Amino acid sequence: MNPSLAISKSGMNGLQTSLDIISNNVANSTTVGYKQQNTNFHELLRSDTNSRGNMIMNGIPIGMKAEQGQLNLTQGGLIPSPNNFDLALVGDGFFGVRLPNNELAYTRDGSFRMDAEGILRTSSGNRVDMTYHVPRNQWPQGKPTVKDNGEIIVGNQLVGEIPIYSSDSFEQLNEIGENLYQLPNGMASRRQATPSIKQHYLEASNVDLAESMTDMIVTQRAYSLNAKVIQSTDDMMQLINNFKQ
Repeated sequence: MNPSLAISKSGMNGLQTSLDIISNNVANSTTVGYKQQNTNFHELLRSDTNSRGNMIMNGIPIGMKAEQGQLNLTQGGLIPSPNNFDLALVGDGFFGVRLPNNELAYTRDGSFRMDAEGILRTSSGNRVDMTYHVPRNQWPQGKPTVKDNGEIIVGNQLVGEIPIYSSDSFEQLNEIGENLYQLPNGMASRRQATPSIKQHYLEASNVDLAESMTDMIVTQRAYSLNAKVIQSTDDMMQLINNFKQ
């Protein structure tokens, strides 16, 4: 393939990936606990040149590629809520969520609800990772109070606890849908010793909508420029072919 075509093609593919990531951020700008995703660009220029300065490709990819980068884990704003199990994390850490296969996932979305069986669940129905010191049907009467450290108090009695998880690898979390994340294989989390949970609050998305829209416009223009390079290269190659005839 012509080097100009190869480079522009890789540029369009990478910029399309970047547009997908930016669009996902914009779409989730109002999603509770959502963390903005960044784009990582990688150079694929691995070709050499000969004595005349001509590019030698040898089947090696050239150009660039893009992929989902690290999560932006900055704190989102706090939104007041009247619900007893609407919880917001301040600072580091994630709530633990048990998937249907009992694997541990993580979320910053603290909009939880107790179901009819007394199990604390996320808005999508997954079970929140929680320690019950007293079975739900034996809790005393009264409104539950969730302390900053995750302890649940009802009528001056400790009835349960919501652990918060930390890890040095949380920036490498993989999104698995429903505002949930998992660590790559082989990476583990630990229980946070001093979490900070705010009851009657939810954490807003940390997406900067104005910045994301600007990034989208810049990326779209870069995509258009790469498309024009491909068109111009194709036109020149067609002219050269006509001369040969």
